[in-house]
Amino acid sequence: MFEAHLTYAASPLADYAQDDPCIKLNTPASCWHAIHQCNLRYWITRGKRQSQTLLFLYIEFKKTDNSHGYKLIELLETESSAIKLSVKEAQKIINSTLLGTTLDRLKTEQWCQSL
Repeated sequence: MFEAHLTYAASPLADYAQDDPCIKLNTPASCWHAIHQCNLRYWITRGKRQSQTLLFLYIEFKKTDNSHGYKLIELLETESSAIKLSVKEAQKIINSTLLGTTLDRLKTEQWCQSL
């Protein structure tokens, strides 16, 4: 079952170093979550809501009942933000997001390692 939670966030973007690659849309990746102490899967896709172009950041994890949990973060896209949204910036957003008490750290870590 799909469970999504909306969090609206502005995306302050800065100039990034050459060694910080840009996000590839619709490509799953994983990153370490410092608060929950496990790897999480995430992907970013582009879409529209009420004629505004948005980037949708999906974070996926395992729950204690072994089902999948999701968190959705909407980022307003400007002309330059899709090009400049870096991996580090995405990971910073993910690390500042609490994912709730249903996240099972061990199951999530095992699931991410199996992919």
